[in-house]
Order: sequence, then structure tokens, then C-alpha cells
Amino acid sequence: MRQSGKTSEQMKAAPKGAVYVWVNSNLGYPKALARAVGREDLRIVGPHMVEVLAHRKMVVDHAAVLTNRQLECIREGGANGRV
Repeated sequence: MRQSGKTSEQMKAAPKGAVYVWVNSNLGYPKALARAVGREDLRIVGPHMVEVLAHRKMVVDHAAVLTNRQLECIREGGANGRV
């Protein structure tokens, strides 16, 4: 069951060119949603990419569950975290 637009709101509010961390590695839906809300500048990735890209501006989807290590990488990398 999908919620009422929280992901769309997060995508719209994300900094230009940000990394958007989706809930898993199935990226078809979030990429289509980003196109639909006019945010083709977002780099949509699965949680496995957090440690590699933590130095970039990052928005984590409201439904994503990250490990303690991934959260630590975001904090240490100076990423924006959740919007």
C-alpha cells in the first residue's frame, strides 16, 4: 500500500542534484516518480550506495531503513540526511 505523497514531497524538496536513497535496489518506481515530479536531476540509488556517496547531498526516503553504519556515514560525510 502506497502512502499519500510523502516520497513526492521529499523529492520536490531535495537539493538540486542530490542523491535520493530509495528503500531497496528496485529503482524503477522511484525513477519514474522523479521524472513525474520534474526531478530528473536526482540520482536515485539503493541503500547499498550510502557509504560510497555519503559525501554528496543526500535525501533518504521516509520509508528507508538504514543500518547504523550507513547512518554514521551520512553524519560523517556531511550529507543532508532526511528531508
